Amino acid sequence: MQKLTTISAWTLSALFHPLLIIMYMLFMYLLVNPYLFPYRSGKEFGAILLIVFFTSVAIPMVAILLMYSTGLVKSLEMKERTDRIGPLMCTSIAYLWLFLNIRTHNAMPAVFSAFVLGAIIALFVAFFINNFSKISLHAVALGGFFFAFLHLVYSYGRPYTSLLLSDNMILSVHNLLMLAILTIVIGAVLSSRLYLKAHRPEDVFGGFIVGVISQLAAFMFFLN
Repeated sequence: MQKLTTISAWTLSALFHPLLIIMYMLFMYLLVNPYLFPYRSGKEFGAILLIVFFTSVAIPMVAILLMYSTGLVKSLEMKERTDRIGPLMCTSIAYLWLFLNIRTHNAMPAVFSAFVLGAIIALFVAFFINNFSKISLHAVALGGFFFAFLHLVYSYGRPYTSLLLSDNMILSVHNLLMLAILTIVIGAVLSSRLYLKAHRPEDVFGGFIVGVISQLAAFMFFLN
């Protein structure tokens, strides 16, 4: 039973790795309100997905693997605070490049650009805090995701989100149910970080707060 719990904790940590959250949020915008995007299919939309994926996931991941292979990062789990310095810097630069390219692009909604800006702010705050404490980057990312989802549902969403299962089958899910599911998932992921002894409770709670406040600041600055 303990082995199964450990495997589940590692699986949750991998599925909701901080580098994947920007892509998850992009899909969430498409799911809840696809009309925010002028292109929802075709080559233009495919190009958008590729740009976001390569900039927010592939480039930082390759950079981290290179740092690991050269010994700049001792462990991919980044158990030591010093292991996080290089990855945080590389990821911040990649996110900043992404933001500069999409902030005035008419194919990307301003609300998604604001989310990327919030991720950048959160990374810089996490980089500063990392000098003193091993803040949970999973919690930072999921805190931002949680705030952005609330903002999406409140500002742009409809009471129900329609999930296209097949050509003849559509499943309508109330946004309150989606919020409840998201809350449970976030709780499970953060609990898994504690179970694996990757962080202390204050690192997780503090990281979640940093994620929420960073997104709040970005949305207030960029959308007003």
